[in-house]
Amino acid sequence: MNLQGKTALITGAGSGIGQAIAVLFARECADIVVNDIDLPSAEATAARIRRIGRNVICVVADVSDAGQVGAMVSRVIEEMGGIHILVNNAGMLEYGSMIEEQTTERWDKVVAANLRSVYLCCRRVGQWMASHGGGKIVNIASIAGISAAPFSPGYGAAKAGAINLTRSLAADWGKYKINVNCIAPGIVDTPLTRRTITAWSNPEKIKQNIPLGRFGEVEDIASAALFLVSDEAGYITGITLPVDGGWLAYNNP
Repeated sequence: MNLQGKTALITGAGSGIGQAIAVLFARECADIVVNDIDLPSAEATAARIRRIGRNVICVVADVSDAGQVGAMVSRVIEEMGGIHILVNNAGMLEYGSMIEEQTTERWDKVVAANLRSVYLCCRRVGQWMASHGGGKIVNIASIAGISAAPFSPGYGAAKAGAINLTRSLAADWGKYKINVNCIAPGIVDTPLTRRTITAWSNPEKIKQNIPLGRFGEVEDIASAALFLVSDEAGYITGITLPVDGGWLAYNNP
């Protein structure tokens, strides 16, 4: 699945899933744009990519802000020559938020981070792809956008929106040779996820509801993303691929 000659922009790539995707794509010979809201995190990912021997730049931007997205994409096009792959990974977790107690400000923040950001990046990068022969877009959603998301109403609604946006863009942009797909991760083992789960439940009990008996690893999501941006997935567009260890199959009869 060689990505030689491709430039990939990965949002939220300073840690976790985004970092794993950036590193794996670099190993497959892509040049990488590491976006994150935190510069030290972005630079840590970039350092790993430089050790692999690939060209990389860091762009600090809040991807829920239209002006910052526009400036980021313009810079990448100028410095890297274009964007052939976009992975919309940036977002924020929400748990323990009952909707009857939630503020409007909190709702807006969660939806902006998890849905508005996807819209803004797709819109701006899609403009370039449409006029330059196409490209590959992967949106990172969640199984919370497919099944109920108790205690995470804004997060679940935003991820469901990202899934539907994926389908709409795939239908609209096929004529431009832009493939738009989505990944819906299950519970992925990251430090933030572990802290959240431990605060609200028993991790071992949750694993009993996962047919494969474990939480996902960031590399599981990165591998799925690599497939979807590869030539091997050239006839796939508009799908949402659960990478969840069987969670949806078991918990949604």
